[in-house]
Amino acid sequence: MALHFGALDTRLLQLEGGPGGWSVRTASIYSAQGKSRHARAAERVAEERKSLRLLGKDALIGISSDAVSVNLVPIDEHNRGRIDQVLKDTATRSSQDSEGLEYRYLPITGTDMAGTREDLLLLTVGASELRRCRTATESLGLRPSGMEMGAFPIARALKEVHQGEEDPWGFLHLGFSQSLFGVVHGGEIRFLKPMQLTGSALLSRLEEALNCTELDSLNPLLENASSGQENGIDSTTIANLHQQSVGHAVEILRFLKSDAELLAQEIRACLRHFATRNKGARMSCLELTGFGASLPEVEAALGKSLNLPVGLAAPFEALGIQAPSHIRAEEHLWCAALGLAMRGEA
Repeated sequence: MALHFGALDTRLLQLEGGPGGWSVRTASIYSAQGKSRHARAAERVAEERKSLRLLGKDALIGISSDAVSVNLVPIDEHNRGRIDQVLKDTATRSSQDSEGLEYRYLPITGTDMAGTREDLLLLTVGASELRRCRTATESLGLRPSGMEMGAFPIARALKEVHQGEEDPWGFLHLGFSQSLFGVVHGGEIRFLKPMQLTGSALLSRLEEALNCTELDSLNPLLENASSGQENGIDSTTIANLHQQSVGHAVEILRFLKSDAELLAQEIRACLRHFATRNKGARMSCLELTGFGASLPEVEAALGKSLNLPVGLAAPFEALGIQAPSHIRAEEHLWCAALGLAMRGEA
């Protein structure tokens, strides 16, 4: 089963069947934020354990992207002989945790034309975050059988949608407190980088736009959501935002235009870097995931700025996975949990 400890909620998902015939056995959401979210989510899972129809004891754990520091570390002739020290120093600068740090790395974009430089993707997470994930999972009588940062199961789920495509494609995870842009080519993540614009920043911009259209009835909801208050952000929040935004697309797009263009510029810079490491390969489309992806007019604003096909990720629909209506209504928020569950069933 998959247990993804997100920044805003924890999502539990278990599939049955296999590739070409998956269906959802169990799917639940537990709203919880902050450092105690793991334990509080586990308490609620325990309360519902009998009705969840869970099978087995192995659990794949997803770590929220905002708990993991991501760095692209260039390796060349000047530092190749001390890679271990370079990675350790970078990890220490990027994160702090009283219980220590753990980090992993992997080659991410290949080598340059001269073969003298390569880029390593360094992922660093605090030992306390890993402990909280393990402890919460084990408190349910489950065995943690793997742990992954959210970007990797997201890529796994969407990779199935793009199976057989030769051109690289991208995903933009607009999380509440961290956004990540990734490029997948040949079935593997070949580029991954944090973006400056986050879901919370988009929410603030939307609040500004709606205030200018004098939609005062939405202000309390936006204030709770933008401050990250528990239960302030959920699918109902997004639905209300869309309802209140009807008829105000022009105003909202005007406010989002500058943010979308800055984000598009950042993505274009990433794509230039990717192209130089991958023989000029060009991205074919961009899939949006995470909290900020479904905010009103975000998809349209990014599509216009990037001049690429941009859309909300919908892997359940694309892969024909039988799923309940509450998942179909927000598939872009279930990508990480789906990728974890796929790993368990593959």
